[in-house]
Amino acid sequence: MSLTLDKKPHSSYIRSASRKKRMRIPKTEYRDGQLVGFQFDESTEVNAVKFLQEIPGYDPFDQAEGYYFDIDEWNKVIAFILNECIYPEGSLTGKPFIPERWQSCIYANLFCWKSEKTNLRRFRECFIYVPRKNGKTTAFGAIITLIMFFTDKEQRSQNFCCAADTDQALVNFRHCQYILENNPRMLSRLRDQRVFRSQKSFEHVNGNMFKTLSSIADTKHGLSPNFVYVDEVHAHSNSELIDVMKTGTASRRQPLIVYTTTADYDKPSVCNSLHKKAKDIAKGIQWQPTFFPVIYEAEVTDDFESPAVWRKANPNYGMSITEEYFSDMVASVKHNPAELNRFLRLHLNIRTKTETAWIPPHVWANGNPDPNEIRLLSTVQIMEWMSDHPNWHSIAADSRFGQSTSIDVKIASQQLYWSWYIKHVEMLADEECYGGFDNSKVEDIASFSLWFPSYGIILTWNWCPAESIHRRAQEQGIPYDTWYESGLLNSTSPKDTVDEQLIIDCLIGTKDNTYPGILSHFRGCREICFDRFGSTHIYHTLRDYGYAARVYPQNFTGMNEPCRRLEAMCIDKQIAHGGNPFLEWMVSNVMVVQDRDGKVRPDKYHSTNKIDGVVATLTAIGSWLYPENETISEIRGMK
Repeated sequence: MSLTLDKKPHSSYIRSASRKKRMRIPKTEYRDGQLVGFQFDESTEVNAVKFLQEIPGYDPFDQAEGYYFDIDEWNKVIAFILNECIYPEGSLTGKPFIPERWQSCIYANLFCWKSEKTNLRRFRECFIYVPRKNGKTTAFGAIITLIMFFTDKEQRSQNFCCAADTDQALVNFRHCQYILENNPRMLSRLRDQRVFRSQKSFEHVNGNMFKTLSSIADTKHGLSPNFVYVDEVHAHSNSELIDVMKTGTASRRQPLIVYTTTADYDKPSVCNSLHKKAKDIAKGIQWQPTFFPVIYEAEVTDDFESPAVWRKANPNYGMSITEEYFSDMVASVKHNPAELNRFLRLHLNIRTKTETAWIPPHVWANGNPDPNEIRLLSTVQIMEWMSDHPNWHSIAADSRFGQSTSIDVKIASQQLYWSWYIKHVEMLADEECYGGFDNSKVEDIASFSLWFPSYGIILTWNWCPAESIHRRAQEQGIPYDTWYESGLLNSTSPKDTVDEQLIIDCLIGTKDNTYPGILSHFRGCREICFDRFGSTHIYHTLRDYGYAARVYPQNFTGMNEPCRRLEAMCIDKQIAHGGNPFLEWMVSNVMVVQDRDGKVRPDKYHSTNKIDGVVATLTAIGSWLYPENETISEIRGMK
């Protein structure tokens, strides 16, 4: 007999004086892409539970124990919006502000969930992640600012708008100013019945105040905010101002911080930290019932040319954003990597690494495995395989391996990759392949890649000193430690320099022959190519053991064709890399430079971070394209 726990029905969280479980929301009407009116009557009533669950990927009822939703409070909020607020810009300037359905859903969840014990607001923080042109500054900056300023019960409340620069902060202030100066009822409640333009502030006769703030955190200590609006979080270089404002809310009964932003670049940042927190809360990984996550985004694997994807990421699609607008934009950017990257980040909320990425994330993702075509191994099976190859994957030699839940979880998180990898390691043992080795500075990453031309498969191994792994994780927020614990990155020694002997043991096997090497396993390896610099010891050792090893040029002539081939194979879905996250990160770092003849090569100096695994892969492809008996002068493109 099994014990099951009865879940509280969602409808029991809904409260109203009339005991109805339905709520009235505005329904906008459009003609030829223009708002022409709206309905707000009994015909626009909706089931409250279903409506509140329309936030993408988040169910507010999952962490609602101890809270209830107040429909009567919603009636007050929507009445204030419809009766007092107007559009501050655009073709509808001066006309009543009518929230779209998705905006009403956010307002309702944000303001109308309350604590059973105190009747105070449930949500203290709200992260709204929406692409450009969806009206977030007006809807969630100006409108929420005015709701908090005029209707919140906190006495002598301090309300602020924070942005990375003054100009951005002024956008919200100007919106508020326009609405206030065109509403006699609101204006009559302000001190001196006016907005203080020079001070970028306004004050209520009851003592409430609003002010815009610069991004300098040192001057903000001592404030006691009740409401903080943080606009375009991705533009904040650090979290200092946000931290100061957040700690300042401690003395308030029901403070609220609203963050709005489009996607940041894929790098350690306050925006990406908030995004991860919001995703974890939405998925139930992190428990924080007072944090409200609202995330509209496309996935990196989505087809950016699909109208369904445009709609998925843009809640105002078909309203303030038209299909024609997106069609024209996609046509102009899809063959330009720099413009495409900006489109993905700003209009689909896909984080990209740089403005001029070489291979965009969605193109690289073409090489990810299909989960339906891979037999997934269990975590135990994966770890047993690693235990048989500890010189290939140094995590298996770690004393915590098999004893640490953290390591088990990290390896399990890469179950699809490891299942794909182990399958192909066994399958390709006798197949023709070519190797490329790239050895960076002594304290950085070394990488080895095998290229199997008959299958379009890339296998890669990477090494980094233990000291660098921990330092980069702590100082730069790059998950080197996670990659190490999941087996994707090998630690060469406790020192801060690369131990080349450990790499040799991995490539050709341990001296006592206990564990075979990568090259002795892949018997079809034709040769291994090296950069001219930095790999002398490993290069000569392999030659001494009888392996075909040679130097490969990493200039424009040597790298142009491998770059072109790899890019084309990614676009044509003729490449398979298993979705290795460490290699994916390095691909996103790559910037390429071009000479006057149009030849390209990866540029380590200007790339945003490490690219060694990519260079090793290109070197392996170059080894295949240009056999040893073909002189460098015969490489296509050489003048």
